[in-house]
Amino acid sequence: MSLVYKTGLKPVEIDLIESEIKRTFPDDYRAFLIAANGCFVTAPEYAQIQLSAVDEGTISFDQLFGLLPGEDCNDLISFNKEFVDELDFVEEAVVIGEDGGGNPYVIIGKAGSQGVYYWDRTHLHESDSKNQFDIPEQNGSGNLFFYIWNLS
Repeated sequence: MSLVYKTGLKPVEIDLIESEIKRTFPDDYRAFLIAANGCFVTAPEYAQIQLSAVDEGTISFDQLFGLLPGEDCNDLISFNKEFVDELDFVEEAVVIGEDGGGNPYVIIGKAGSQGVYYWDRTHLHESDSKNQFDIPEQNGSGNLFFYIWNLS
């Protein structure tokens, strides 16, 4: 497995993204976007990463989005405009990547809930005693599982 990074963004491009999706990014995520305009996994095209809160103890990781107009399924603006409203009950949510199977990674900036979360949008990890989600779904949105505090 290797990660392919795209050339970083200028601060003005990050400002454009924030303006388009009506969100403000945490400083560590802005720093990531300046260093790399997203990244994706190659050979194989996803990676398994540890998350003890889900039934099998692992989740997949495929990519972190960037500013990629014309690539709707890889573009921060397009992806957020299409899907983030499903999380309207979570303040300051920004979709930043996905697992390759339709389950996004989300930054939540709200005090008390800050961090990066795995959003089980496809209900891959159904609610049962083995799954310990941190933010319960509403209106069939899928549960959110805390993953890490920040991207630094």
